[in-house]
Amino acid sequence: MEQNRQNTVSSPSIAKTLGQAVSLIGACILFLLMVWGQGKWPLGAFSINNLTNAEIMELVGTSQYSPPAAFLENNLWSTLGQTLHIPFVNPVSMMQSQLPNLPFPISDSGAQGQTSLFAYLPAWQSQTHKIALGWIPYESPAQTIQLISANPGITVISPSWLTLTNQYGDVQSQVEQPVIDYAHNRHIQVWAMVNNQFNGTLTHSLLTSVTAKNNFIQQVAQIASHAHLNGINVDFENLQTQDRTLFSQFIGELHAVLKPLGVQVSVDVTPDIAFLQNDAAYFHAGLAANADYVIVMAYDEHWAADPQPGPVADVPWVTQSVNDLLNTGVPAGKLILGVPFYARFWHVYPDGSVSSQAVASYAVTSILTAHHAKSTWLPTLGVAYARYPRTNGYEEVWYETSNTEQQKLAMVNEDGLAGVAIWSLSLSNTHTWQTLMQAMSQSVL
Repeated sequence: MEQNRQNTVSSPSIAKTLGQAVSLIGACILFLLMVWGQGKWPLGAFSINNLTNAEIMELVGTSQYSPPAAFLENNLWSTLGQTLHIPFVNPVSMMQSQLPNLPFPISDSGAQGQTSLFAYLPAWQSQTHKIALGWIPYESPAQTIQLISANPGITVISPSWLTLTNQYGDVQSQVEQPVIDYAHNRHIQVWAMVNNQFNGTLTHSLLTSVTAKNNFIQQVAQIASHAHLNGINVDFENLQTQDRTLFSQFIGELHAVLKPLGVQVSVDVTPDIAFLQNDAAYFHAGLAANADYVIVMAYDEHWAADPQPGPVADVPWVTQSVNDLLNTGVPAGKLILGVPFYARFWHVYPDGSVSSQAVASYAVTSILTAHHAKSTWLPTLGVAYARYPRTNGYEEVWYETSNTEQQKLAMVNEDGLAGVAIWSLSLSNTHTWQTLMQAMSQSVL
C-alpha cells in the first residue's frame, strides 16, 4: 500500500518535470524561429489582417468608414521584440545606430515608426527610381510637346495613339514621330496607348479569333518597331467576364512578340468592386505574369452617372484597391498606381437626383472662391469637401489636396510599387504638377 502511494505521488512529479522541460525546449525553439524566421511572421499577420478586415473594408469610401489605426501593427510581436531584443523588430532604431550620419531625418512615432521608415528608403537607396507616367489624350504634336514641357519630372508619356478599329484586329495609328523624338531627346520613354473603344463585344471578337489576334499583334509590333516606341499601354475596358482567361493569354502573346523588340507591355485595370473577389474580366495574377506592368486606374470611385455623390478617389478606397491587387497576384514591383488630376462637382436637386461634371483639379479652388464656399478637411477619407447652395438645390465636391497626394505617394513608397500614372497631363497646369512633384519629394525625403 505504501509502495503504491509512493508511485502515485512520484508519477505526477515526473510528468510535471517532463512538461516543464518540454515547455522550455518549445520556448527555445519559438525564440529561435522568431529570431531567424521573423521575416515571414509579419507577412502572415498582414494576410490575416487583410482577410479579417475584408468585411470592414467594404465600407471604404463612405462617411462611416474609419480606417484601422495601425493596419500592420502586431502588438504581441512588438512586445516580444522589445523584451527579448529581437533584431529588426525596430528597424528605425537599427538604422539610426548603424547609419548615424544619414542626410535626412528618420521619424519613429509609435506604431507608425516602421511604416514611416519606408518613405525614406528611396532617398537612402539612390539607385531606386519610380516611374512617373502621364497619359495624354490625342493632341497635335505641338500640344503634346507642350504638355511634356510643362510637366518636368515625367519619366514616361502614354499618348492615346492606337485604336482597335474592327473585329479583324486592324489598328488605327496616330503615332507622331516628332513627339517621340522630343521625348527621347529628354530621356523620356514613350508607351503608346492602344484602346478598344470601350467596346466589350468588339474585344470579344478579337480575343476569340486567332487570325484577328495575330493581325492585331503584328500591326502593333510593326508600329512599335518602326516608331522606336519604348512600350505599349493596353487600355481595354468594359471587357466581358467570359473573356477573363482569353484576355490574359492575349496579353502574354502580345508580350512575347514585343519583348524581343525591347518594347514593354503595360495593361490598365480597374479596381475590383468587391475586395479580394477577383472574379471579373481582369485576372490579376495572369495579367501580372504576362505583362511588364499592371496599372490600376484608382479613380472614378464615384463615376459620372453614379446616383450617389462622393469622392473620385479617396485614400481608404485607393488603399483597398492597391491591397486587393497585391493580395491577388500582382507583385509590388509591377504595380503602378493611377491617380486623377480631376474632381467631380455634384449638383444635388431638390428631388434627390444628381448630375455631375468633371473639373480639372487646378480649377477647383477658383470655383469654390467664386461661390464663397468654405472647405472642410475629412481626415478619414484624406480629401477636402465643400458645399454651396444653388438656385435649384446645391453643389458639393470632394477634392484632393497636396496632403492627399502625399498620402498616396507614401503608399507607393511603403508598398514598393513601381510608380504612379496620372490621368491626365491635359488636366494639369503648372500649379497642379508642382504640387505633385512637391508631394513626391516630401513622400521620399
